[in-house]
Amino acid sequence: MVNDITQPVYVETQNSVCAFTIRYSFLVYAVLTLILGWFPWYSGIRPTQLWFVPFLTAFIMAPVVGGRKGLGTFLRRMVRIRAPWYTWVLVIFLPAAIGIASLGIHALLGGQLPEAALLNLNSATRVQPALLGLLFLLPLGSENIAEFGFRGFGIPPLQNKWGSLVGTLILGLFVSLWFLPQFFNENSPQTAMGGLSFLPFFILIEVGWSFMMTWVLNKSQGSSLIAGYVFHSAFNYWTVVLLVSASVVGGEFEFATSFDSTLLRINAVLIALTAIGFIVATKGNLGYEPDGEAGGAICE
Repeated sequence: MVNDITQPVYVETQNSVCAFTIRYSFLVYAVLTLILGWFPWYSGIRPTQLWFVPFLTAFIMAPVVGGRKGLGTFLRRMVRIRAPWYTWVLVIFLPAAIGIASLGIHALLGGQLPEAALLNLNSATRVQPALLGLLFLLPLGSENIAEFGFRGFGIPPLQNKWGSLVGTLILGLFVSLWFLPQFFNENSPQTAMGGLSFLPFFILIEVGWSFMMTWVLNKSQGSSLIAGYVFHSAFNYWTVVLLVSASVVGGEFEFATSFDSTLLRINAVLIALTAIGFIVATKGNLGYEPDGEAGGAICE
């Protein structure tokens, strides 16, 4: 069950801009996130986005839409660790299970195992397996901080208006769009995946994970920490460990210039099939239970 911190509070106001922001909170959030977050990319400063912007935009908009109560709930979601034990098990180990299954299918089809960080420790530059656990302690400047905005602010109004299925689909497509600059960055993992030719499968991955993340969010009382930051860290962790050629040099990950796109396509399909399993098992509900509105918007 997820208390809706961003359920729009419709009030009579002379400020039409403010009223629009409340009524169409996700649309405003999405547009502001892309305008601000993509600025380094479209301005030519550097070929990437500002990873913290989805969180920053949500932090600013939460009190506008939900008042002090909305901001407080948004922040509490970021530190909420209490959840059913099975959600933690799923978040940490489901990406590993899907990755291992992908490797098995790939091997059956005649593919070769990648020179992954866990599987190749011959080089002095290779990271030891235990150190890969540091991926769960990625600094807040990493891409994972965006999940506090995506899952902590983005999904609640979408679930309330469109339901879990359509709402999660919208968010998954938006998250895929957020990563678009990386497909034009020659040094990014997305380029190593195959660039724009891999984009349809990347969308499949992001949308598929989004359905599972929404289920975890709803089962963890709206914890964007578990459903967003930790879950994202987990599938990044297992992707590096199992599916791609990567090493650590000077304390930073360095990826191969190209990955096994066939293996990653198999992984994308399995992620999508797993998401369909969640949808069928929950009868399309994804564990969602509406629970009222938040009041006290700044625009009141």
